[in-house]
Amino acid sequence: MRLRDHLRQQTRPLHRRTEQLLDGLDIRTRSGLDRFLLVHHAAVMPIERRLAASTMAERWPFRLTDLIAQDLATRKLTPTQGVMAAQFQHAHPLGLCYVLGGSRLGARFLLKRLSGAEPAPRYLTRAPDHAIWPWTLSLLNSPEADAAPWDAVVNAAETAFASFADALTLVETSKESIDELAV
Repeated sequence: MRLRDHLRQQTRPLHRRTEQLLDGLDIRTRSGLDRFLLVHHAAVMPIERRLAASTMAERWPFRLTDLIAQDLATRKLTPTQGVMAAQFQHAHPLGLCYVLGGSRLGARFLLKRLSGAEPAPRYLTRAPDHAIWPWTLSLLNSPEADAAPWDAVVNAAETAFASFADALTLVETSKESIDELAV
């Protein structure tokens, strides 16, 4: 068994839960797409910061947070504070790459769902999706992955998946506060 298969098997329940939570955001509406971008910014930012501080710094060639920040600025949205970065302090970079790389596969599906209802954000259209997943697969099929502590890699992936649920809670909480002030 390869690390990728082990990760997929071990994180399947949390992956499904994360997808179900995010499916509740109707990205065909302005409000749903705004919340989607805010959630992704809050979740992806600390993951990419951890990758930048890890042995993966020179190898993770993508800056998804920058794309999301550009989308938020275009939409005149203030990013929600990111999820707790401390939870990623010792997270194994391979697990984080697995989650971010896999999320780009989901971006293709989300673009189809948009189908012109809202202008497609840079985060979904300009990220090098064609490169991220193959890059991730190459990494997960490398001798480095075979030698990695698989439990630590799985734990990192689980933490990354959970960060999206945490980010959704942050965004929904801040949205409720904003809505209450507007009354």
